[in-house]
Amino acid sequence: MKKAFFLFAWMACTLSYSGSLGAEELMQSLTIVGESHQVPARHLQKSYPEIRSDIETALGWKLLSQPKVVLIADREVFEKMTGNPAISAFAVPSQHLIVILLSSETSQPYILNATFKHELCHLLLHDHIQEVLLPRWLDEGICQWVSGSLGEILMGRGVAARGMDIARHFIPLKQLTERFPQDKGSLLLAYEESRRFVEYLTAHYGKQSLLGILQHLKQGDDIDRAVFATISKSFENLQQEWLEDIQAGNAWLIWTTQHLYEILFFIGALLTVLAFVRLTIRKRDYFAEHEDEE
Repeated sequence: MKKAFFLFAWMACTLSYSGSLGAEELMQSLTIVGESHQVPARHLQKSYPEIRSDIETALGWKLLSQPKVVLIADREVFEKMTGNPAISAFAVPSQHLIVILLSSETSQPYILNATFKHELCHLLLHDHIQEVLLPRWLDEGICQWVSGSLGEILMGRGVAARGMDIARHFIPLKQLTERFPQDKGSLLLAYEESRRFVEYLTAHYGKQSLLGILQHLKQGDDIDRAVFATISKSFENLQQEWLEDIQAGNAWLIWTTQHLYEILFFIGALLTVLAFVRLTIRKRDYFAEHEDEE
């Protein structure tokens, strides 16, 4: 259904927003379908060079293809394409295509930029790595890391609140190699895991470790060989190490939550004592000053 729609879009939508561009400018521009959406189209055209440069700098690779963007305002049509109401954008790397649902939320310049940056990151990764070698969790984790955004998940509602659930409801990353769950709770958890694993990798082993893994994937290694060749640890050991780090952080957070009232009471009592001491010192200084005057 998607392929049929795309083919129809390119053949039927003869008017796309590209402006008057020369050959040299063409690769720095976007082909945007949806002539009724001039404002977001112009915004994306203007933002594209900077967004593209940011992604290329972060990953050290060049975008090899000219992206095509389809802007859709009809939510019903869009949801029939995605099959999931939580999705607000998606990329089809084999077609160098990005499809974005225009809504009151995604049409805001900041959110539109973040969404587009996330999806463009998918295109760049797939320009260099075969789809079969790039796990879905790593693909999504890197694009969140680069863009600071969930991208295709509509506003990312509920993600922060599920941060503690990873330790209790962990989905093994190997189960997220080809696809993510469809129900919203598990879907958000899959995105959260993907982002936090990439953040853990870069924080503990450096950005170069992530880029090294990507380079091995580009050369044809699978994720297990790529991880071991880069940091001399098996993927399973690295995943277990990351989980233990999450559990250690969660233990402190859970203890804090369980003793919140006691902590607040202690802080309040401490502030009261400090205020009393300060008042006593001020009174002593006041009386000492007047005794000296007398």
